[in-house]
Amino acid sequence: MPRPVPAADGRSPIALDVMGGDNAPGAIIAGAALARRAGVGELILVGHREEVTAELRRQGMDPTDWRIEHAAQVVAMDESPTYALKRKREASISVATRLVKNGAAAALVSAGSTGAQVVSSILHLGRLPGIERPAIAVAVPATHGWSVLIDAGANEQNRASHLVGFAVMGSLYLETAFDVENPRVGLVSIGEEPTKGNDMVREAYNLLAAKSGINFTGMVEGRGLYTGGADVVVCDGFVGNVLLKFSESAARWVAHHLREGMRRRPLATLGGLLMKPAFRHFKQVAGASSIGGAPLLGVRGISIIAHGSSNAEAIMNACKAARHLVDSEINRRISEKMALGDGD
Repeated sequence: MPRPVPAADGRSPIALDVMGGDNAPGAIIAGAALARRAGVGELILVGHREEVTAELRRQGMDPTDWRIEHAAQVVAMDESPTYALKRKREASISVATRLVKNGAAAALVSAGSTGAQVVSSILHLGRLPGIERPAIAVAVPATHGWSVLIDAGANEQNRASHLVGFAVMGSLYLETAFDVENPRVGLVSIGEEPTKGNDMVREAYNLLAAKSGINFTGMVEGRGLYTGGADVVVCDGFVGNVLLKFSESAARWVAHHLREGMRRRPLATLGGLLMKPAFRHFKQVAGASSIGGAPLLGVRGISIIAHGSSNAEAIMNACKAARHLVDSEINRRISEKMALGDGD
């Protein structure tokens, strides 16, 4: 894979898919401006040139101050990723991914179709040596700090050996992004006993228990994701995506009933005013904006998947996350770990 070409500040650019997401292109471009001011370095805005130029002007920015890479097409959220990418070779996610493949960018960020980004990243970038299946690692606010859920949906079907690779990548991501030393790895099952779970989970338990280089602590139930049962919570992509989507809906449910309770009861409204700092904290940790995005680990490049509803703050933080993973050389660390035989 070619080395990314450094920008004027000596750092390689980040390719930003401007057309992906529910709030594109406005929120994406606003987030790019915030990211630039935050010091992430050069960004390449990937999208339809006329639309991107018009939006930059609408937001009071000079288009000549930005590098724009034209992409004539967009993959819609409801399209089949594989089919859409075959038909739309100039889709913004494909153009952004090829920039990383060709060395013009060090990372890509998109709030568009997750499936399309996963397929495009694997197709164009390929897998790191020793990685059987790339996986999505999602940072989750737990009672003790941050946990990582992996895989959160890149793979619907897995083998036990894939889960061992997820454990290695998730551990390195938590160490790199959140400075957690020797993170505890737990395997999602229906009970904490080694005999619980289906055949794949029990086989993965035995492989993880015998694997050096990771701090495997055993089985964890779903609640362990938030209550500190483990720092890295490993599961197949089907289970991980269900857990993630349930968590998102549960957070919205709690927020809805808190608002309803305050609206219907005057005393509760008064109490709510006093609780505003706590509510702001809940919104910050439960929302996607503070982290920005989830990396697709295991591909030859940095691919950050932002939430489809990302606002400008979330896009800024996704770009920050991309820059941090590039600078920390997480892919080199994963490759070295796998070469040592600690995660195959």
